Order: sequence, then C-alpha cells, then structure tokens
Amino acid sequence: MVHITGGGFTENIPRVIPKGLGAKIFRGAWEIPPLFKWIQETGKILESEMFLTFNMGIGMIAIMERSDADKVLELGYDLKIIGEIVDRDGVYFQ
Repeated sequence: MVHITGGGFTENIPRVIPKGLGAKIFRGAWEIPPLFKWIQETGKILESEMFLTFNMGIGMIAIMERSDADKVLELGYDLKIIGEIVDRDGVYFQ
C-alpha cells in the first residue's frame, strides 16, 4: 500500500516496490478532480509538477497481482486500475 502524499507518485511508489522495478501509470485511468485542473490552469503549473506535488485525486494505491486486483474490483467500490509494475526503475506516465 502506498499513501500518496508530498512527493506524489514518483517519490512514494518506489518506496514500496523492490529495487529494479518501477510503475507505469495510465493517464486517463481516473478522472482528475476539477480542483486540480483549476490549480494547474490558474497557476500555470506543469503537469509533471502537478503529479509530483499533488496527488491528482489519488490518495492511496494498493499494489497486488492482477488476478487479485480483478477480485477487489468486484467488491463494487469506486476503485480503478491505474497502472502496472514494470521491469524498469522509476515511475512513468503513459
């Protein structure tokens, strides 16, 4: 589990996965709340900075096997698959 706090995705996700692995985050997998869009537009903030500084509407990430994720999604909560673990260091946005 990853609590997405200051440092956003790029600093928090690597703390909970083995070295040598990374995360590919799927842009568009969730709707970014209008507040974040407003902050970005009003402050003329780069998207990369928004993902680093703010959570873009994501507060917690649970990393698990895909088969387990499918079971969790069946619980009916507003959950999303927003990425996948990859064989490459770092966090990437696609």
